[in-house]
Amino acid sequence: MTARRHDLVRQRRTAGFSQEGLARLLQVDRTTIARWERGDTDPQPAVRARLAEALDLPIDQLDALLGAAPTNLALDSTDSGGTVAFGDTDGGDLVNRRAFAINTALVGLGIATPLRDWITSPQVPQHLGMEHMQQVSETILAFRRADAAVGGDSLCDVAIAMHRRLTRWEREASYSRQVGEALQDCLGDLEVQTGWLALDAERRQDSRHYLHEAFVRARLRDDPRLEVRALQQLSMLVRDANPSEALRYSEAAQRIAAPWATPRLKTLLHLRSTLAHAKAGDASGFGRELVKAKTQFDQGLYDDDPVYTAFVTNNEVIAAEGLSHLALGRPDRAAASFRRESPDPIFKRNEYLGRVNLANALHQQGDSAEAGAIALSALPAVASLESRRTRRRLASLRADLGRTAPHVPAARDFIEAYDAAKVA
Repeated sequence: MTARRHDLVRQRRTAGFSQEGLARLLQVDRTTIARWERGDTDPQPAVRARLAEALDLPIDQLDALLGAAPTNLALDSTDSGGTVAFGDTDGGDLVNRRAFAINTALVGLGIATPLRDWITSPQVPQHLGMEHMQQVSETILAFRRADAAVGGDSLCDVAIAMHRRLTRWEREASYSRQVGEALQDCLGDLEVQTGWLALDAERRQDSRHYLHEAFVRARLRDDPRLEVRALQQLSMLVRDANPSEALRYSEAAQRIAAPWATPRLKTLLHLRSTLAHAKAGDASGFGRELVKAKTQFDQGLYDDDPVYTAFVTNNEVIAAEGLSHLALGRPDRAAASFRRESPDPIFKRNEYLGRVNLANALHQQGDSAEAGAIALSALPAVASLESRRTRRRLASLRADLGRTAPHVPAARDFIEAYDAAKVA
């Protein structure tokens, strides 16, 4: 019987991967990983370098693992999807099958080993310095870039693991007052970012939890800027289920931010109110807030615009207008709005979401043929996104087209392609 490469198995688990997760990263079948670990086959040279990078090993150490004699290692259930340990050893970071996504996402973000280490290490630094806070800030910035491009599904798990690390640092490490203030800033920033990633991943309970944490932190620290960030995101979170509550959040954010907000931040807050009014069926309120949003947007960018408002582009204003028209039962106006969106090399997820929105508006308008054609053209990009929110909208469109347009060739082509693609 072939000897099992237990050290290779151990290294994979240490890196946070299941067999399935490592296979997905390397674009091979899970059974290929299993054969490597049983010692039946060896990784080909073309994939060996990527395997070493995923396992955070130099090539020579990987070669040693592949050629090493087996050692005793009790097997557990992690390869078949059981719970695996990640990060903390006190049980706080025990996660389910999502654990493999953490290291996958870190590698995919291009985050170097030192940054990955601080997230995944079970050790807490004895003393925190500003260099640690710089690591945190750089990682959150990497989250924002990756989220803009592909979405928040896997990133959400990374952010949650990162938050657990920071809260342990807060409890157990020593640090100066200055570093402590920076740590609180990072925790608040990360909580809002995690709330957004969870929303994009359709994990609404997690989103509410982290946004509430940010809101409480803002109140305790008397930090109006963090409070505004949490409120505007809460407005988006609850908008579909409770537009009145969403409006209260956005209006509170406007009141708090009024003395110091830049035009771009005011644009965002008015857009939150615009959509809340529309979801509530208030066409006049929608119109008033949209005018205010456009007026603020036309004032342009300022040097002190908050970093998180970078996504508030002309496309974002157009998308809010189009979604509001849809909510108000005006698919013709919604389609006209969505058609004005332009390609965006940075915020690709939002660009693809806009194409799905256009297809949905056209279908509601009665043009199932063009809706099917646009949806079909967007399908490969949407299927590749790490944005369950975007994929859910496409799934909803597929269901609607399937009910009402089975004999429209373009719609049928989209439905067949969608079903064949097995979009999750």
